[in-house]
Amino acid sequence: MAKTSIIILLCLLAACAEKSENQQLLDRVLSLCLDSEYEMADEFFAKHREELKQPLSEADSMYTVFLGEVLSLNTIGDDVFSLPQFIDTTKINTVIDYYIEHPDKEKLALSYLVKSMKLYMSSRQNDGVYCFKQAENIINTLNNNTLYMMLESVRVSYMTNNMDFKSGVRLVDEMMKYAVNQKSRNACHISKAFFYMAGGNTDSAKYCMKLSSVDTTDYGYMGEYAWIFANDEPEKAEQYARKVLTDKPKSIHSDYAKLAIVNLYIQRGQLAEIEPFLKNNPIYGSYTQMLCVEKLFYCFKENGDNEKAVYYAGFLNKMNHLIISYITDYRVAQNSQKYDYENSRLKTQNFIQLLIIIFIIVIMVCVLFIYRQRRGYENELAVNRQILKESRDRIEELKAVTSTDNTKEINRLQAKISEIENRYAELYREGKQLYEQIFVNNGNSGQWNKKDYEKFLEYYKTVDLSLLAQIEGEYPGINPRQTFFKLLAAKDYDKPSIMKIMAIQEDVTFRALKSKVEGMRKK
Repeated sequence: MAKTSIIILLCLLAACAEKSENQQLLDRVLSLCLDSEYEMADEFFAKHREELKQPLSEADSMYTVFLGEVLSLNTIGDDVFSLPQFIDTTKINTVIDYYIEHPDKEKLALSYLVKSMKLYMSSRQNDGVYCFKQAENIINTLNNNTLYMMLESVRVSYMTNNMDFKSGVRLVDEMMKYAVNQKSRNACHISKAFFYMAGGNTDSAKYCMKLSSVDTTDYGYMGEYAWIFANDEPEKAEQYARKVLTDKPKSIHSDYAKLAIVNLYIQRGQLAEIEPFLKNNPIYGSYTQMLCVEKLFYCFKENGDNEKAVYYAGFLNKMNHLIISYITDYRVAQNSQKYDYENSRLKTQNFIQLLIIIFIIVIMVCVLFIYRQRRGYENELAVNRQILKESRDRIEELKAVTSTDNTKEINRLQAKISEIENRYAELYREGKQLYEQIFVNNGNSGQWNKKDYEKFLEYYKTVDLSLLAQIEGEYPGINPRQTFFKLLAAKDYDKPSIMKIMAIQEDVTFRALKSKVEGMRKK
């Protein structure tokens, strides 16, 4: 038996070890993702995926899908504009449903952020706002700086697309509070540089970009650096821009590299090369498209090419209307989400208040019902108590008369007494036994409890109701045991007899009881 127990224990430990090993590997991947080391996380996961112990549990299987979706935000970047399937959020929806059913707030919040970014990058910004709000509501209940940082980073993306530059600068300053490592702080500086550049504050944008000091393998850094420093450092800017276009030609980072190349062409007077370049390297983002068209409009206007200037002016006008409409839709969606959230909160609050009111009403109805039942029961007891007393008195009268045969009437009255005592057996029959225990069999109440004293007194009311009424009237709040003590004293039992009947051993106990009862006497 001992060997069997050891084998079972070892099997359980082995199962735990397997689960722990999977968890350790998956947690390492997530940790790299949360540190923004997506490429390292992707390489590590690809290298060690075969080490996962099979078959995967449901939790580990869902965790694996979840990590794949997190990593997709980085690895899909090259083809985000050319792959329509990127808009498919079926997998992340499954992950969200799983973490709602198996509560893990941090993974649920991150899943909503992933879905929000997928919708945003697939030009479904208004849909993405809803998921962003869901993530925000969860993260506000947590104490996790990394998740706050990621939440604000996604918020920066939405502000970028909607040209809310002034708020963007303030938001990036807020993000700095949650920057957990140097890479996060660099990302904040780059974002701040973007907002300053977009708002026309070129000097501040350059200063922030210089503060970032990012490794040149960061394509986002290189693309925006080339755009911001195209006039000041044309050779370095072109080097960065060309590298981004070579390595990541269809990524979201390449738009700013293309803007930098267009700016460089304008500086060099190579206007004829601009349109062929843009034809081969189209700009996808709505905001970067507008910047490029605006740059071309002013360029051709200054160079006297009115035909192209008018063309780009019309194009720019259409884009402005589209973007304004887009921003309006976004703000309407934000307000709608805020309204829906507040409306849902108020409905929940009202529902809880309604439940509380209903609960209070039910309690009051129950109390009233019990009270009415109790009053009815007490009234019924009073009537039956009177019947018992009258019946016993009548029997005594009939027994005293010897001139006539009253046996039939006495039997009827005794049957009536028995019926009532049986109906209220716990009170009358058992009370009668306790009564006889004291006054017939010379017993004591040493083993009685509160319920026994109540049964005795209820029966005694059928014997001498007036005495008990007198005691209860003179001593308000007196309990059943104290009433029993006072009853014995009223029936002229002396101290030793009362102590014997109540099984009181110590004289001091008797004096304490007597003192307490007399202290309750109505003054």
